[in-house]
Amino acid sequence: MKRALTFALALTLILAAGCQATPEEGIVKGKSSDALIEKAQGYTETGTGSVSDRVGLTSETLPPAPSAREQGPDAGDDGLPAAYRYQDSFTNQDGSINVTVDAEVIAPEADSAAIIRVTDGSITQAQADVLMEQLVHTPLHDPSERSKDEIMEQILEYKQMLAEGPSEEDAGFTYHDGDGNELSWAQSMQQAIDRLQEEYSAAPEMDAIAPISGQFTEKDGISLIEGVGYSEQYGYESFQVGNFAGLGADRALYDRNSVGNEAYILLDPIYIQYADAAGREMPGLTLSAADAQALTDPLVEKLGIDNMAFYSARKGYEEGNERWPERDFWVVLYTRSFNGLPITYTSATGDMMTDAAVYQEPWPYETLAFFVDDSGIVGMHWQAPYTIGDAVTADSALLRFDDVADIFQKMYLVDHDGQKQTVTVDRICLGYTRIAEQDKEGSGILVPVWDFFGAVTDENGNTKNDPYASLLTVNAIDGSIIDRDMGY
Repeated sequence: MKRALTFALALTLILAAGCQATPEEGIVKGKSSDALIEKAQGYTETGTGSVSDRVGLTSETLPPAPSAREQGPDAGDDGLPAAYRYQDSFTNQDGSINVTVDAEVIAPEADSAAIIRVTDGSITQAQADVLMEQLVHTPLHDPSERSKDEIMEQILEYKQMLAEGPSEEDAGFTYHDGDGNELSWAQSMQQAIDRLQEEYSAAPEMDAIAPISGQFTEKDGISLIEGVGYSEQYGYESFQVGNFAGLGADRALYDRNSVGNEAYILLDPIYIQYADAAGREMPGLTLSAADAQALTDPLVEKLGIDNMAFYSARKGYEEGNERWPERDFWVVLYTRSFNGLPITYTSATGDMMTDAAVYQEPWPYETLAFFVDDSGIVGMHWQAPYTIGDAVTADSALLRFDDVADIFQKMYLVDHDGQKQTVTVDRICLGYTRIAEQDKEGSGILVPVWDFFGAVTDENGNTKNDPYASLLTVNAIDGSIIDRDMGY
């Protein structure tokens, strides 16, 4: 259960920089979305200045910093507006946690920060048609129906693997047959080949397999379009659009690769590694970020998704192995944006277990990502689409940035008390996140928050540097801490 800490905010916002005693309490307001809305509604001066001005971000309070857009795609183009630079450092009392802040502070030039209600959405047939038309190059067939050519390709691949012997990883596993008898790796491979040869004997030729219609089929409360295909020019393609039971279960997935008649694990932005964070060169990717976005923007426009806008483009990669080569690509992300204020994308999924006493079923955050290399769009992941509702408030009362910075300084030490860390914060963003509403399953509100991003090195010298992993999320309205994994 999330920690139940309370604190008198007004008495604790001002903290001295430098060596800090680890606080015993945190700035956590509880779980009342109604109270948050009431506080947000206290702001009645809409139209009197930009959000940046209202939170105290001006050239008089912070020096300007080069924006990610000005630095260009090779530096990790976030597609975000010009930023300010904030520097600070602090440590806890025993010196086990040391935090250095040298960060761009990014507050989009919006003139309001409304609270927006969203509900669990779905993918329409029209949107599925657009995705299939724009992404798929070869005729697709039901993945449960395989042709002789497809099966033979897998047989030949398995025979080659058998001739070469097991990899070090394969040799480390224990294998069993259907009756539970232990097998060697070679025996296991031979049994797999034997089963494939039986399947081959009964399989039709490719031209005898009817292509999928591209229309949703309904079964057991699930609407599904699913198909796979292969061609010499485009390699293997897989496509799935499904509206499933459960919150945030609806998704559209596409993957294309050149590795024979077999799919990679589908690309997912949560599990991608990023070149800028790893300091990795990617000479095989010559396409620019702008060129990648130029391929994905028209597709997103055709999908007609309300308030969906380009968010960022970063170079990502998937490491190869003995069977599959590594893949380098642009990860092009889109999030909903309202009056210029976007949902801040993070690698938190939002689908962990929640407090059953207050909240209901876990609900993943919406994700829309494209994977683009020099050959075009090679992957797409659209998960948990939202339906956009009404504005709960036209605008929100917002804390000043210097107060938020003090909250981060205090609460980071609280959250990591007892750990040994060296932390470098390099980006601080104002944007939306979705939080749950009490007693309203499948309904949430988008609220403005500040997210702090950077690298963390633990006591063993291991560094985590995911550019989308938020180190702390501070509610921009009341200063409470939001657990992005839990969704409140």
